[in-house]
Amino acid sequence: MEGRGEARSALAIVAAVAGTGYASGRELVLFFAQTGRAQWIGICFAPVVFGLLTALICRWSAGVGADSFAGFCRRLMGRRVGAVAGWLHALLLALTALVMLCGSGETGALVLPVRFGWLWGAGIALLIAVIVNLSGLRPLPWMGLVVLAAGVMFYGALALDPRPPRVWMEGAVQLALADSWPASILLALSYGAMNAALASNVALRFGKGARPWKVGLLCGGALLALLAVASGAIARGGRLLLGQAMPTVILAARWGLAGFWACAAFSYICAVTTLAAVLGGLIDDMRGGWGRGALVTALAVAALAGLLGLRRTVGAGYPAVGWLCAALLLAVACRADRALLHGGKG
Repeated sequence: MEGRGEARSALAIVAAVAGTGYASGRELVLFFAQTGRAQWIGICFAPVVFGLLTALICRWSAGVGADSFAGFCRRLMGRRVGAVAGWLHALLLALTALVMLCGSGETGALVLPVRFGWLWGAGIALLIAVIVNLSGLRPLPWMGLVVLAAGVMFYGALALDPRPPRVWMEGAVQLALADSWPASILLALSYGAMNAALASNVALRFGKGARPWKVGLLCGGALLALLAVASGAIARGGRLLLGQAMPTVILAARWGLAGFWACAAFSYICAVTTLAAVLGGLIDDMRGGWGRGALVTALAVAALAGLLGLRRTVGAGYPAVGWLCAALLLAVACRADRALLHGGKG
């Protein structure tokens, strides 16, 4: 049965959130570093939320037997409410796929010495994602292992380098939420819920046959390790780093050309793994009875969001979608627990 082994399940889930959780460093600034010293409260809280929700999703997969989050919502919440929940989930996946493609294209434009580097970067990423899906997402746990090891080493090296950054692209920003622990907790809740929703189809697929709470513990522990090391690296740049669109690029610039290639390689790997996961999630949602028309609508909305630009989409779109996903997961959790108590009937 697909998904045996808690470590395999956890690595697949870690791979699914690589591109949205810690690839560029901008996510860390948005959800954690902008709260100043209070960020460490959020860094400790977010993995708890993420691990708990992934454990619940794995538990639901065994109790109800759904193969997709959209199908699960339809089964538990009825056709109409389930359709709205499925549309929201697909919107999150479509928006994420767009961001990952844009990120891959930008990396390709920077590193490939050919014309149309953006198209080559995005096209190669999409090709890899399609191949991974044609193989039933079986390579995803191995990709998660690579991302986890590379992330710890990359951010660990950035954190251990005592030299201050010397290259700046934008000025410093004022921290309106500095030292606000309520803001830190709310942002961490949004971060954990958004990433749990993003990885829900992967958890449903790989979580079958695994012990849910051990999967959740492993996922939370892996995320905590990455967030702690990465936030330590972000702290090296000080307040001026918080205004940068790509904080990891600024930090890696201290290493010269080697830093440029290390940053590009890590960002690209994260984008490809998440793109493969969300593409599989969209396919699973459609198979779960969600409908092609709704899928086209979600993709169109994501494309319109992309017109705002990569930075604005990440900065404004993700927190809003994260809160909607937090409310969705809470509603589904309450409904699912009652359904499981009555033998899995929604």
